Amino acid sequence: MDEFHLEDDISPMVNRFEEMLKHDDAYYFERHDLEDIVDYYINSNHHQKALKAIRFATNQYPDSTFFLLRKSQLIAADGQYDESLNLLEQLEIFESGNPEVHITKGSIFSMLARPKDAIESYKQALRLDRKMEDVYLFIAFEFQNMSMYGQAARYLRRCLQLNPDNEAALFEMSLCFDVTAKFSAGIKFFNAFLDKNPYSKVAWYALGHIFSKQQKYKLAAEAFDFAIVVDDSFAAAWFNKANALSASEDYREAIVAYEETFRLEEPEATTFLYIGECYENLNENEKALEYYQKAVKLDEHLSDAWVGIGVVLDCLDRTKESLSFIKKGINIDPTRGTFWFILGDLQLKLGFYQEAEECYRKVTEFEPENAEIWVFLTNLLTELKRSKEALEMMTLALKYHPDDVRILFQHAEVLLHNAMEKEALIFAQQALSKDNKLFNNIEDELPRLSINADFRRLQDFYNNEL
Repeated sequence: MDEFHLEDDISPMVNRFEEMLKHDDAYYFERHDLEDIVDYYINSNHHQKALKAIRFATNQYPDSTFFLLRKSQLIAADGQYDESLNLLEQLEIFESGNPEVHITKGSIFSMLARPKDAIESYKQALRLDRKMEDVYLFIAFEFQNMSMYGQAARYLRRCLQLNPDNEAALFEMSLCFDVTAKFSAGIKFFNAFLDKNPYSKVAWYALGHIFSKQQKYKLAAEAFDFAIVVDDSFAAAWFNKANALSASEDYREAIVAYEETFRLEEPEATTFLYIGECYENLNENEKALEYYQKAVKLDEHLSDAWVGIGVVLDCLDRTKESLSFIKKGINIDPTRGTFWFILGDLQLKLGFYQEAEECYRKVTEFEPENAEIWVFLTNLLTELKRSKEALEMMTLALKYHPDDVRILFQHAEVLLHNAMEKEALIFAQQALSKDNKLFNNIEDELPRLSINADFRRLQDFYNNEL
């Protein structure tokens, strides 16, 4: 690209050009002045004016390839890809040694979702100039579009070798490790990178992100802390440090970190939500309620915050009042099984058995992978003397959880409610063979099984054998 004359005041030239258009005249301009005028209009997002300037410039300087290149870029931005490519093919005859021609072709192929062609064009540009860091980044994007993250990482490394401060490349490198779940390799890469570039806030941030993915939350918080040391105004680092602290149950420090983000950017509803969750986990329900209310004030469609209000109201012995808030959350996000589960528990607590059952059935519809719901629902059905229906539910539960020990024990309990002792012992034996210790923790939840003499003998056998 011809160098833009930043040292010159462009305004007089632009004013002179616009005056010429106003009077439908033809003034003389130096070629570099017209180049600057075209680039000024492009950078100011005045594409139609830029095209007018190009048409005028082409008449004055018909041999200049600069204006044809800019025209191809502008019409491509307007979606005229074929016409743009035709112009570029003409330019290649005279400007095959101009990397920008090949970069422009690559960008058009990218917009056309032709990543292989885009890569070839970008590589052609690199053959002419291997020090264009952004072109390595563009190639990496195309490989990512083809889910070829290893190849993408290769080009991102080259980009970072040219410029270790290229933050976009660091973020994309982090994405490659994230998507492929190669977390150990990611930690190794960023640790090595930080040995040479210890003041790279993005590298520290990326390292923290990878530690979070591995659920190594304390190490994640430390990495985010280093990013903050480099740049105290790095809001994303404060926010993710808070998330890591919350995940490691350091709720008070998490609240401090969340509140730091308010110093750096406008408060967001999700941040208020997360602070509310921290206070809820600290059993400071009044404070939790305050922050959940702040969250819904900022975003009335934040379903988790409405449900949070309902949960803490229940903890404050305001259970009847809590129902309407849980229902608001469900109205916003009706397929969230967790919300239905909470509502079902509250309905059950208030003695509304039919409503509780309906809620629990909703959970099995939306989140059948939740093993706990099948236990709650079948317990309710057996309590309501509907053992056959409970057995039907357990048969369905086994389709989703054939090897879950708690489900196997529950199935045995429900079979006993249906006077099917032989079948119950078969399932109980399966459960004991997988985990003979679990029953001791849930004995109170399985009253019929716990008093069954044959089961007790079976349990003693497994305890003695193991």
